Amino acid sequence: MKHLCLPFFLLLSISLFSQRAVTSLSPDARISLMTVAPGEFVYSTFGHSAIRVNDPQQGVDRCYNYGTFQFDQPNFLLKFCRGKLLYFLDVESYRGFEYGNISDRRSMQEQILQLDTVQKQRLFSLLQENAKEENRYYKYDFFYDNCATRIRDIVKEAMFYQIAFDSTKLPMGTTMRQLLRPYLVRQPWTGFGIDLVLGTPADRRASPEDFMFLPDGVHDMFAAAKLPNGNALVSDERLTPPRPFPVPEWKPGFFERPLLVTCFVALLGLLSMANPRTEHVFDTIFWFVLGVAGLIMAFLWFATDHSATKGNFNLMWALPSHLLVFWRLKGREWVRNYFMVSAIFAALCIIFWKFWPQEMPTAALPLAGLVVVKGLWRQWWEKVKDWREGDA
Repeated sequence: MKHLCLPFFLLLSISLFSQRAVTSLSPDARISLMTVAPGEFVYSTFGHSAIRVNDPQQGVDRCYNYGTFQFDQPNFLLKFCRGKLLYFLDVESYRGFEYGNISDRRSMQEQILQLDTVQKQRLFSLLQENAKEENRYYKYDFFYDNCATRIRDIVKEAMFYQIAFDSTKLPMGTTMRQLLRPYLVRQPWTGFGIDLVLGTPADRRASPEDFMFLPDGVHDMFAAAKLPNGNALVSDERLTPPRPFPVPEWKPGFFERPLLVTCFVALLGLLSMANPRTEHVFDTIFWFVLGVAGLIMAFLWFATDHSATKGNFNLMWALPSHLLVFWRLKGREWVRNYFMVSAIFAALCIIFWKFWPQEMPTAALPLAGLVVVKGLWRQWWEKVKDWREGDA
């Protein structure tokens, strides 16, 4: 076995070395846009894009992948949450790229770009320059700097920004948030969480180029794009594997419907008022969870570089300050006033629910309503008790 493995790895090393040493492409080289279907993991929800360079004469068949990051980076989780995690351009063999996606049951659409020899070489040279250690890292931005937008930008640069994109078939007026919706149908809780943390920047109407922050958007725009000479940017397209993987029928249950679940939670909150002990337990958990949610949203707004999480009006009903009072549910006048102010904020949020510059998540409406009821109820009930005790 050792005698068999040694020549194999020697040949593999020679192949990889020869690919890295290539500086120019032959006239028969082919460059393609690879669009990978969404996967089952959260990070693969919206699909993926890469560029394939295939030059049989030079022994080159590789993919340039801008959507790579390392889990073993120091303080990985903190950097990810703060928007400071460095992504990088990774170069891998096409066979490895294909095998990984097929193993994950993710089909790939390959669009062959109709470029002449000079254009291919210019794009290849830019990719090689980007792949250098000093150039390959970048700070990821969900909407404006990701694996899809990087490919859009480098292809435009290679064509001296003279590609004509056809936007006549785009649903203009769609917001960035709305462009995400089709991908979240089977992941309702992921969609609810995304709607909670995305702020007003997500509700900006998308320009034609903004549609290309999604891999499918790059695919569709490239399919209709024209080169400076009037030729189509894409000459041919193929699907790998030839038949897409079957998608199983999905029937959401009760716990896969966020609106039903939040309505149920609100109902439990109302019923808990009938028993002081039950209400105390429910309220402690409720205000604590809201405080944690508010803390996360505030952190993503004020303490990170994520541009899409700024200006989040969900903080009006999920205040992080709940974490300072969630166990102090009775007694002092300032506590009662605090819950009264929280109820007023939540009430204002509900009244203007449809008028904020941010699209508010429908599933959060029952929770905001419960904040109003609980805050007003506490103020009223505590005053009644004070009045009864004074009367006695």
